[in-house]
Order: sequence, then C-alpha cells, then structure tokens
Amino acid sequence: MRAEEQTSKYLLLAGTVTVFSGMLTLVTMVMAWEIWMVPLIAGGVFCVWFFHIGRVGSEIFYENLCAGVLLVEFFFFGVHRISLFDIPAVACIMILVFSMLDRRRLLYMTAVLYVLELLYHALFLHTVTHDMGMQDAVRVGLGIVVTAGAVEIARYRINRRREARQRYDAAFAQLETAGRQNAVFLSNVSHELRTPINMVIGLSEVVLEKDISSKIRENMESIQMAGKRLSSQINNMIDYTEIVENTLIPAKEEYMITSVLNDVITMTAIQDGRHRLEMVFDINPKIPSVLIGDAEKISHVLKILLENSIKFTEEGGINVCIEFRQESYGGNLVIDIYDTGIGMTDSQLMQMYDAFYQADSGSSRFSGGLGLGIPIARGLLHAMGGFVHFDSKGQEGLEAHISIPQGVADDTPSITLSNADQLCIACYFRPEKYSSDEVRRYYDKLILRLVEGLGIEGYQAHNFEGLQKLQRSHDLTHVFIAQAEYEENCSYYEELADTLRVVVIAERDFFLSRGSSLLVVHKPISALSIANLLNGEVKEKRFEEAQAAGRRPFYCVGVRVLVVDDEEMNLVVAKGVLGSYGIQVETCLSGKEALERCAGMSYDIVFLDHMMPGFDGVETLRRIREINNGIYQDLPVVALTANTISGAREMFRNEGFNEFIPKPIERAVLERVLRRVLPKYCIQYGAEPRGPEDLVQEEEAAPGGTVGLEAPVVEDEAPFVCLERAGINVEMGLDYCCREEEFYLEMLRMFCFQSEERKEELDFLYEDSNWEDYAIKMHALKSTSLTIGAEELSAYAKTLEQAGKNGDVEYIRENHLKLMEMYKTVCESIVGL
Repeated sequence: MRAEEQTSKYLLLAGTVTVFSGMLTLVTMVMAWEIWMVPLIAGGVFCVWFFHIGRVGSEIFYENLCAGVLLVEFFFFGVHRISLFDIPAVACIMILVFSMLDRRRLLYMTAVLYVLELLYHALFLHTVTHDMGMQDAVRVGLGIVVTAGAVEIARYRINRRREARQRYDAAFAQLETAGRQNAVFLSNVSHELRTPINMVIGLSEVVLEKDISSKIRENMESIQMAGKRLSSQINNMIDYTEIVENTLIPAKEEYMITSVLNDVITMTAIQDGRHRLEMVFDINPKIPSVLIGDAEKISHVLKILLENSIKFTEEGGINVCIEFRQESYGGNLVIDIYDTGIGMTDSQLMQMYDAFYQADSGSSRFSGGLGLGIPIARGLLHAMGGFVHFDSKGQEGLEAHISIPQGVADDTPSITLSNADQLCIACYFRPEKYSSDEVRRYYDKLILRLVEGLGIEGYQAHNFEGLQKLQRSHDLTHVFIAQAEYEENCSYYEELADTLRVVVIAERDFFLSRGSSLLVVHKPISALSIANLLNGEVKEKRFEEAQAAGRRPFYCVGVRVLVVDDEEMNLVVAKGVLGSYGIQVETCLSGKEALERCAGMSYDIVFLDHMMPGFDGVETLRRIREINNGIYQDLPVVALTANTISGAREMFRNEGFNEFIPKPIERAVLERVLRRVLPKYCIQYGAEPRGPEDLVQEEEAAPGGTVGLEAPVVEDEAPFVCLERAGINVEMGLDYCCREEEFYLEMLRMFCFQSEERKEELDFLYEDSNWEDYAIKMHALKSTSLTIGAEELSAYAKTLEQAGKNGDVEYIRENHLKLMEMYKTVCESIVGL
C-alpha cells in the first residue's frame, strides 16, 4: 500500500499518462496509424487508474507501471515517418515526468529509446540520410542536443534532491538520537531533582505533624507548598516532553471511577482556599463500578482542567458532571466541566492548545505556571484515544467537554443504596443567596441526578415554609440544609434531629456545637458523599474522606518494612512518612545490605529504590526472590523511585515489582499501595491525631463529605490516671506515639471506637470455632493493645493467638471470657477519659 503523502504525486502521474494516452489515441486515429494499438493504450490507462484508486501494490510497482506505459507509447509514437522532428519534444516531456520520480534509470531508458528511434528512422524508414537537406539535418541535430541537455539537467536535479534528502535523513537521525538522549537525560534529571524535592516535601510534612509554633508552622507550610509547586512543574515538563516525542504509554488497568473522583476532590479542596467557590461533583450513579483504562492519567487531566477553572473563577462555582455512554468496545467516559469564571474570547480559544500559551500573559498576570497544562491534558487524552473540546460565551465562563474510550470490567452501578425504597429526603437551599444562576442550576442538577439515579423519593424546598410543608405531607427520613439555613434557626433543626436525620452542608471550617445530634457534610459536595451518608457507611468510608483531607486515615500496627535507598535523606523522609502510619521502618543504603537484612529478618514489605550503585533495584529484587529457595516469592516489593517517565509502571511490574510509587511520596498514592499489598487485618482504620482544642468539636470532614463525631475533651494529663489504674502503661503508649500526646489520645479513641466491632468478631469466631481467623484477630488485638500500652491485654491476646495457631481449643475455651472481660475493662477506662 502506498503512503497517504504520495497520493498527490501519483495522481499527477496518472493524469499525465491519461493525457498523453489520449493525445496519442487521437493522433493514431487521425493519422491512420495502427488501430490495434488503441485498445492496448486504453488497457494501459485502465490499469494505471485501477491500481491508483485501489492503492494496490508498492510505490515502485506503480511507478514502473506508469513508466512502462509511457515508454511503450513513446516508442510507438517515434517509429512513424511523420514524427521524426517531434520526437525530441515528446522525449523532453518524458524526461520531465521521470525526473519527478527521482529515477535516473528511466532517464537513461528514455535516451536509449530516442537513439533507437533515430536508428529505426535511418535504417528502415530512411528519413535520416546523408543527403537530407541542411534544414532537416539542423532540426535533427538540435533535437539530439535538446534531448541530451534535458537528460543531463534532469540527472543533475535528481542528484541534488538525493543529496538534500540524505542531508535531511542524517539530520533526522541526529534528531532522533538527540531525542533518545533527551529522554535519558530527563530520566536522570528527574531522579536528581526529585531527591532534594522529596526531602523538602517529606520532612516539611513530618515537621508539620509536630507541636510547633504558629509562625514556624506557617513557614513550613510555605516551604511545603513551594516544593510541591516545583515538583508539579517538573512533572509537567516530563509529561510534555513525552507527549512531543510520542512516547506516552497509557495503561489499561481496572480502576474505580469513584476513587478517581475522590483524588480530584482532594486536590480541589486544597486549591479552593482563596475564593470559597461552590464546587459540585455530579456523577451518574449508574456508571459501571469498575472500568478499564489509565486512572492516573484521567485524574491528571481532571486536575489540570480544574486548576485552570479555579485560577480564573473569582466567584460563583464549578460543576463537574461525569457520565458514561455504552459502546460495543465498552463505552465512553464523558466528563463536562463548567465554571462561572472570566471565560475566553474566540482568539484565546484558538490559541489555548499552543504550548506555553497563557491567556493572561504579561507582568500583571495573576496565575502561575508554564502554560503547559492544556497541551498536556490534550496530549494525555490523545494518547488514551480521547479528546477535549472547549467552549466559552464571552465573559460567561468556560466549558470543557471530555470523552475517553474505556473498557468495562464490572457493569454494576458505581453508587447504589441498600435501602432506597425506605428513604424520603428533603433538600432546603434558598436560591437567592447564590450570586450566580449557574450555581443554582449546579445544585438542582445534582439533586435531580441523585433522586433519579438512586431511585429515592426526594423533594426540594426553597424557603422555610416549604420545608415545613414537606414535613407535614411526607414521611421524611433525611433533611439536607445549607450552613446559612442552619445558622438562621439552630434550635429548630436541633429539635428536628430527634425525629429524623438532619444533615448540614457546610464549609470546611464549620463545626457543630458539642452534643449536637446533627450530621455534617463538608464541601466540596459530591454525589458519592451523599450516597455514603444515606447508606449509613460513614464509619466504613472514613478512609476515603480522611485521605481527601490530607490526614492519616489508618494505621499499620505491627507491620515491619525495609526501605532501601542510596540517598540518606530519602531514607529519613521514608522513615518519617511511613512511621506516621505506625509502621516499624528499617533502612539500608545498598542492595547488598538489603539482601543481608532479608536473610536474617522477615519483613511485610520492601521498598526498593530503582537507581542504586552496585545492585540496582531490579537486581536486588531478583536476589531477594531467590533467598532460601524462594521463601520471599510472595513478599510485596514496591519500587520507590524518581523515574516517572511514562511506561515506568509497566516496566517495574514486568521486572517483578508488585507496585510502583514515584518520588516525592504522595500520601494518597502510598495509602493506596499499602491497602493493596497488605493483608486486611494489618490495617487499622481511624481518624488522624488531633489536638485537645480540636477534640471538643465535630470531626472535620473531607471534601467527599464526612459526618461529624463527638470527641472526648482532654484538658490536662490528670485523666491518664484512670488509664494507669486499669493497667495501661501510659509511658509505653506515648513512646509508641513518638511522645505526641495528641497522637496517643487519638490512638486511644480509635481503640475504643473499634472495640464493639472487634468484640463481636471475636465472639462470632469463638462460637463458630473458626480458630484460624480467631488467631488472626487476636494477633491484631495483641498489636493494637501494645500500641496504647495495654501490656497485660496484649500478652493475654498473644497466648490466645498462639493457642489458635496450635489448635489448643481447651485453652481458648478456658480463657476467652477472661480476655473479653479484660478488653471491656480497658475500653471502659478509655471511655472514662
């Protein structure tokens, strides 16, 4: 098949053959030459067009076909007596056509045919003789000279073009080599730049978790923000280079769109701190729960576009609508983003795809960045087979419409309610308080989508009297009100909460008074957070919500990990970040030392840096898998590296790594990996450590929406006495919590919070005689008890754990009730605190 770019040249060639053949046919019929030649000429033209239209055969074949037809027709024209003096003109036309093909051999064949035709005229037709007139001899000689000159000129042009093409090919090869070198350079630069940035971001995060003065906290937050911004710009430069070089490799992995939405909500909650925009995330509940595609790239595109909307929206709001359209190959993920910002002109819309273009460029512009966001978003979408289209009506905001082909792994709805037929909700928002009509429409669409998509009975009230009317006429189960509406009549809603669920949609810094029976969902508001609340899954969903707020949502008590990196400061960061999850962290500086550690100690996870002197990450992994005849074949090994060139994840997985975490370490990514590779019993869910001043308020919710929970008040260290009376070693508990009293209080609260569920699980396994799982639960209780300093309870749980492993049923039946009583005593002492 011939290439597309050759079509115009071959169209011209086919046209030339057709015109020449047509003229020759006309001459043949007028001059009464051999008529039998006409069908042959017509057949030749037919073949030329047949192969041209059908694009059958190679380029060389088609060129030879056209050249053959022309040469045959040229020879036929030249062997007639009357054509002697016209042969040079036709030969020059042939030479011109063949020079277009850069085929010197065809030039020589034309010249040889011309000579043969002259010989034919001299030997058989006797039109060229020694006694021909002077005028005829001059015409013949001039024809020879012109033809020879034409051949030489054409040959010269072909040579020049070939030389130019060789120079271009050499230059292109150099560019390709430079491109490959550039990719290697970027990989190395990425690694070198990310190492100090990882240090800045990681250590600042560790310091921010300490009890420091407000001034130092402000400075550390500025340092952390600067580090994250620089890290983001490095990522953008690498992404842009990959897009330009066409080396971007999208993944095809199963993912949950709700997880992507949570990541995006996390970013917007942090970004939207300046204008307090109304952020509404509207997802169709019927979207398939598990899709197949590149979740990270989709999340990156959404973050870029939302950052752009937040930058240029001073007031009003932003609406994200997510749909899914079924197709034969799976479907299209359709995402529409609307904002009430400054919008764009037609000329700006035309230029916004250009690299480094910024609509507010100049010394007075208020937004930062390199101007790579939109080109990167478009490049990522193009690599995934999708596209983005922008639309704007002057100064009335910007619309972004995205479509991405995705596979479907599980077509069950992503959001469902277990008791939809039992719910009846009312939403009370006064529309006049919103300055923009668009924001009112955002909320109306969200409510309508939830009611229709989840199959629940729902109503809206736009004034207080309307809400009271709904109460009288319907059996409501939930009432959703805005913060402003709540603050206008607090006592009424507190009283109403005695008969049904009252939920306040509030800003992130809003807290209910202590003892309030209301629930709180913090902005940004999303369909997912509302559905979680209606399902009563607040406790189970606290991980996603806490993660969205940037907090420590769970602990991995009793987990031992080994971190291997040749940079000591990376080890400091890893130890600080992983240690904040209750993980026991050991470190070493080389692959060789890692092998020695693994041979003498068992670990739950190993984090390996990819680029190390001596044994690199891949070689170290291979040797770890071979230790003691392969006892570490199933050990989770995670690549911890600054190499984020596209395709790195696939490369590491092909090498045998279980997961891949880029530097600098992001908590959201780390937590996903920990949940994925660790057994469920190793993960203890709970809220983040909090200060005494926070414990008197409702638990702060994440952007996805969280219900506030009351917390105990601790004013000094005196309450710790009740713990010591119950046999809890407070000093040990504080040591486990890095001497942070706030962290220790939270661990106590989490221990007590989970106790009822743990007791039910232990009693169920005991009555079911499931001693294997009973031992696992006892192992978890042993670890968590020791973390808070409950040494006696931990020791007792350890004996029952061993009994469960050994199948000592008699010992378990004799001591189970005693342990449960001890467990109850410890929890009661914490409740007293």
